[in-house]
Amino acid sequence: MNYRYIENIAGQVLFVFSFLVLFPAISALFYGDRADFFILTFFVSLSLSLLFIFHSRGYLISSIEDSDVYSAVAVVWLLISLIGAIPFALYGLDPIDSVFESMSGFTTTGATVIVPENWPKSILLWRSLMQWIGGIGIVVVFLIFFPQERKSSTLLEAEYPVVVLPKVRPKIRDMAILIFQVYLILTLLEVAILYALGLNLFEAVNHAFTSISTAGFSTHSQSIAHFHDVRVEAVLAFFCALGGTNFALIYALYHREIRAIADVEFRNYLIFLFAGILIVMVLNSPKFGILDSLRYSAFQVIFLATTTGYTICDYDTWSDAAKIVLLLLVTIGGCSGSTAGGLKVIRVIILLKYTFSQVFKLVDPRSVRVVRYGNAVITEKHVSDVVAFFVIYLFAFITSLLLLSLSGYDMQTSIS
Repeated sequence: MNYRYIENIAGQVLFVFSFLVLFPAISALFYGDRADFFILTFFVSLSLSLLFIFHSRGYLISSIEDSDVYSAVAVVWLLISLIGAIPFALYGLDPIDSVFESMSGFTTTGATVIVPENWPKSILLWRSLMQWIGGIGIVVVFLIFFPQERKSSTLLEAEYPVVVLPKVRPKIRDMAILIFQVYLILTLLEVAILYALGLNLFEAVNHAFTSISTAGFSTHSQSIAHFHDVRVEAVLAFFCALGGTNFALIYALYHREIRAIADVEFRNYLIFLFAGILIVMVLNSPKFGILDSLRYSAFQVIFLATTTGYTICDYDTWSDAAKIVLLLLVTIGGCSGSTAGGLKVIRVIILLKYTFSQVFKLVDPRSVRVVRYGNAVITEKHVSDVVAFFVIYLFAFITSLLLLSLSGYDMQTSIS
């Protein structure tokens, strides 16, 4: 393993990350909070980045393997999660809880151990910024900073399997920068819309950060139910749905590749959303009535299907059938190459098609069937990668479920 390469990449990313910490430091000065906590975090991150960069000079480019690339990704996420926990710990949060909050933020998980109303605004902004960084980081950060085109392509293929891209492909870094520009423009647009709808600038920025990244942190314990405004809910749902789409499709549309809209994964993503909304609405109509059922079902399905996690009502009181539908949608998640979590729609499609092909082979062993994605044939390697990912995902889910159950939580809480 090329440890110096991993160290060099970690140093480059931490260098950029250091200056992002200054944003909550500036907000702390504005709101009268402890800016020194963030300044200390800045110097810790900057010092580590410079140490890594200088110590890793002269690594052998020719000896870089794919495993080094993925190891670098894992190391970077671990480091920024640990460094990101420093402000929480300095404010008095337990160290384990601090790391949990930071890890939840950067991975856009959205689980939290704090009560937002009890914390300074600068910390709340830091939580939201972590999720915004985590959302775009999954897609772009490493593509921008990896010096090797071949290894950048490896990451791109892992993030955007068999996606429709323009016929003429630019450099990976140029594509990453363009995707970041789209992400930033969408964020600024959402801030402007939310502010125009009556949210103050602080709330607008925080919720724009955590919705386009499909992450889900809020400045209120009641989540966005606090606003009691269907217009705000609609805007947040729209941008969450955008965050759940494949960013490569946005890139393709930028190059006037209109056919990208017909992408199989994107079409199935919309089908899952609309089908989920319709089913949950029907199941909820006896409880809420048609209009309220449409509102709660549509927005809550989008917030959960994109793995954002915002809440506008207590869906724990919904029927078991409705909760099962929500659980399935959360498990599926959004599109590949998006900020959403879950298995990803494309993997579910490939798994289903592969399963059906194997069933048909049992019926007719002499038949030759291939797994297709649109007009493209999915290679055996892609299929095996998807199956392996599903097995690992299932193993992690069952293990987590078992550990939570042993900790005393009931089955429903453990599953959720």
